[in-house]
Amino acid sequence: MLSLIKREPSYGWGLFNLRNEVDRMFRDFYDDSEAKESFWMPSVDITEDGDKLTLSAELPGVKKEDVKISLNNGILTIEGEKKQAKEEKAENSYRSERYYGKFTRSFNLTSEIDADKIKADYDSGILKITLPKSEKVKPRQITIN
Repeated sequence: MLSLIKREPSYGWGLFNLRNEVDRMFRDFYDDSEAKESFWMPSVDITEDGDKLTLSAELPGVKKEDVKISLNNGILTIEGEKKQAKEEKAENSYRSERYYGKFTRSFNLTSEIDADKIKADYDSGILKITLPKSEKVKPRQITIN
């Protein structure tokens, strides 16, 4: 007969995690109060129905003028920049978790896309790109005579 034994994590592993947390706490506390410019990636959802692909990307705080979309050899690329607003008044900042800086995302499209019919809309920080499939790859119903 086989029995299962509950295994307790070793104390060494818990101390390792504690040390990492303490290191992170001091690093965050002594870091500059301004957010550092960094490279970040927006979250993306991609859906497909019979005749199109739809890509939705979260770009909070990004102006549509700062976003560039391109399609080259079946690779869709979204790139841009989220700029940090500079305020002149002096105020204490204790924590800054928001990301600023340039971003880029590229997607290899598995279907042929009709590049002339691509639409991009931007509303409330959501970029929605509609990519209609080429007539060659759209599913077709064939009637039997």
